[in-house]
Amino acid sequence: MPFWTAHDATHHDPKRVSRFKVEIASLNNEGTVWYAKSFSKPSAEIKATTHRYLNHSFNYPGSVTWSDVTIELIDPTDPIDAAGSLAQILTAMGYEVPPDGDDDLSFINISKRKSVEALGDISVSQIDDEGNDIESWSLKQAFVTKIEWGSYKYDGDDLDVLKLTVKYDWAECTISRPTLSVAVSPTTATSTTTTSPFFSKIGSKIVLA
Repeated sequence: MPFWTAHDATHHDPKRVSRFKVEIASLNNEGTVWYAKSFSKPSAEIKATTHRYLNHSFNYPGSVTWSDVTIELIDPTDPIDAAGSLAQILTAMGYEVPPDGDDDLSFINISKRKSVEALGDISVSQIDDEGNDIESWSLKQAFVTKIEWGSYKYDGDDLDVLKLTVKYDWAECTISRPTLSVAVSPTTATSTTTTSPFFSKIGSKIVLA
């Protein structure tokens, strides 16, 4: 039954883009980043390779590439200064400004290990009207690739918005609603569990399990 024709009290509303919460381990003491303004969902791109034979071209799916995620943050200043927190992440990744004068040159460098640890676990969850998670994305091996501290302008009274670009190796999605069905083939599989990993495989088809 379509959600716009349902009148029973047990029917769930469709997902809404404004109902979400962000969690980044390095910000807000591993709690919810309540000053997050937006979070672009992960997206996957399947590369294709082409084989030419005489006058014909045949395409085959290749590797999967996950696109960068962009996060916008409002800078609350109290009790957290988001601009300073992002600067600390950059430092924890291994970046140091050049020394002044005769100060010894540092040989510390940025590495993936330090970069992943500097950001920590990162996830975004879509919630329902009761505040329960219904769709959660977790970014794996994630690290920061771009920090934008915003801009100043005399003709605006907007809140200061910071932007964070994050690269990751892969993402995992968890759907948390009982009796869901997802059709990925002519056969529809039904879940009876309350929390189901999206990318799980049974037989020859990917289903909610």
